[in-house]
Order: sequence, then structure tokens, then C-alpha cells
Amino acid sequence: MSRLFMTAAIAFAFAEGGTLATDYTRERTMRVEIERTIEMATTEFSMERDGEPVEGRGGRGGGATATKQHIVHVDDVLEHEDGAPKRVRRAFKSVGGSTTFEAGENSGSTDLESPFEDLTLELSVDEDGDVAAEVVEGSEPDGEGALEGHRLTLALDAFLPDGEVGEGGSWELESDAVLAALGLDLERALFPRPQREEDGGGERGGRGRGRFGGGGSTSFLGQVEWEGKATLEAATEEYEGVECHVIAIELESSGDTPEPEGGGFGGGDDSEPPEIDSTYEIELEGRLLFSQKAGRPVRLEVEGTLSTEREMEMSRGGGTMVIYTKREGEFSQTVTVTEDSKE
Repeated sequence: MSRLFMTAAIAFAFAEGGTLATDYTRERTMRVEIERTIEMATTEFSMERDGEPVEGRGGRGGGATATKQHIVHVDDVLEHEDGAPKRVRRAFKSVGGSTTFEAGENSGSTDLESPFEDLTLELSVDEDGDVAAEVVEGSEPDGEGALEGHRLTLALDAFLPDGEVGEGGSWELESDAVLAALGLDLERALFPRPQREEDGGGERGGRGRGRFGGGGSTSFLGQVEWEGKATLEAATEEYEGVECHVIAIELESSGDTPEPEGGGFGGGDDSEPPEIDSTYEIELEGRLLFSQKAGRPVRLEVEGTLSTEREMEMSRGGGTMVIYTKREGEFSQTVTVTEDSKE
């Protein structure tokens, strides 16, 4: 992976150990901007009936999708205790995106809409440490659990160490921390899958939204188990005039692909459900920049590859059909944190 920022060869301040933690006692608002892109394309496809090759529709039965999401929210700490936020106002300024797809001669695109667009929440924590979210501006999102899972701290805090760490020091990143830091744990709430039209007679665009909405075919990224490692590098770097400590991030996940909500393909002519073997593999790496002087994360940049393999065997027309698909693609995400002082 290419270096993401210009290195400033400055003596490292954490040689004897130090703490990297966001300072929530300062009088300021913090603006968080997230940009995420996931591109996938079918690289292998085959169909067999009773062991004999079958030419699929569209030549190779495949296609390509590209999903882009952008999220901007502004956090204002209204109350803190012992350095931790106890009440935060979070205003979602922009939540949206788009998905484009190509399949043979067909192509199209659809906008990703979110009920959190122009929504402001007040987040608070009780004595038991549970977080409650209350809508103070905008309309409350529909759906069970739409206001669950939010946290008062910045999502990128999940990548920071719990205590002191010296240069070259490493720490493990649990799956929950990876999901939180990348914002994948809230994707279903921010980009809920649109409801299918009950009569099935909607326009092609409506069917496209049903298939590709809510993050598309890679929405499973928020449902898998992750492994990760963070390492504090030995030199600081400057990003847009801010001196930052550098944390190298390595993330990976592999296993059986979770099935989408609502199930997958139906059975064949005899109504027997298909046998599906579906796996995935993801490898990401990047860096988190943290400013000790500013007391906050500055920027995260992560990129890498992902692939899925799916083999489906089903009974159809008195015979057995096997369909194999391999898709490969790239994941990239940036998170930028800036601040404004309160007047």
C-alpha cells in the first residue's frame, strides 16, 4: 500500500510511553466527514446442468457494482464527566450516496437515501452506561432499532489504545472496535433497505432499489467477524498543518457469507431450497492520524480488497443445476475530523 501522507522526520514524543485519547473537555464542536466506496465485479461465472456447461444470459452472467456513501455529522459535547462525554448533540448534515450497476447490456443507478438526513440527535448516558438517543430536530426514523447503537464518543476512538503505548507498540483490535471505527455497525440504520413493492409490478428502478439499496451486495460487511491490529509508528507526520502521531491499521475477515435479510434465491420446480456455499475474504490496511496537541483523531484512510465466492446447487426441470460466481473488488474509506471553537 502506498504511503498516504508525507513523512515529517520529527523526534517521536512517545518513546517513553504516552496516552492517545480524545479530549472531550474542550469547548469545541467536531465535524466528521466519511467517504466510503465499494466496487465489485464478477470475475468468474459458470452454469452447469447435470454436469454439462450451460451458457448463461448476458454472456458470463455477471456484472459490476459501485456503491459510494457519504456521511457528515457535527458533534457538540454538552456535558462531560471525568473526561468522558455524558451528553452530546449530534447533527447529521448529510447522509447519502449512490449505487451504479452494469449487467450485460443493462446498466443503471440509484440514489441511497437516509432517514438521518438533516436529523439531530441528543445522546445521553445513564448511570448504567447505556446510551439513549432522542430526536431533537427532524423526524424520527421508522423501523425497530433505528436509534440504537449510537455512541457519545467519536467512532475513531475505537482504534485508539486503552492505555499508554510506546513507539512500535501494538494492540489488537476486536471485531466490535473495527465495526464501530468504520461505521459499519450503523450502516443498516443509516441506509435501510427500501421496502419491496408488494404487487411486484413496479418499474425497473424500483426493483433496482430493492436489489442494490442499503449498501448493495456488500452490506454483509457489518455482520461479519473482524480481526485487526494497530501499531504506533515511530515518526510523526503533518497533515494540513497539524502534527500527528501515526497508527498503522491492519484489518481482515474471512468466512461464510451471511445471507441477506429476506433470504436468497427460491427453490426449483419441486420447491426444494437450493444448497448454497458462499464465502468471502477481506484484507484492508491504512493509517489513523492522531494529534496529541488537538486531542483528537485527524484522519483515517483505509483501503484494500474483498472477494466473494458463491456456489448454488438446485433442482430444476427434473435435473440439477449448479451456478458458480466469483466477485472481486476494492474497498476504500476516509474519515476526516475537523473542529470549530465555540464562541
